[in-house]
Amino acid sequence: MKVYNISDTKGFFDKLSGCKGNVELVSNDGIHITITEMDNRDSLDMLMQTYGKGLFREMELNFLKPSDAAMMCDYLAGEKAA
Repeated sequence: MKVYNISDTKGFFDKLSGCKGNVELVSNDGIHITITEMDNRDSLDMLMQTYGKGLFREMELNFLKPSDAAMMCDYLAGEKAA
């Protein structure tokens, strides 16, 4: 899933941290980096610190649990409608 123009990065990462399964960040080179392993959330914390106070234009995520992808789609749809 590609997401674009996220201005509420804190809200986005807070919601992302609620995912039950693993979520991977896909780099421009196609490398998959797990950012929400249940026993190690250091990668997600680093992303939150890097992007937590600004806008990011594009990010590609891979959700290993379909319910997590659905949750984020619902969240993003609500953000765009607001």
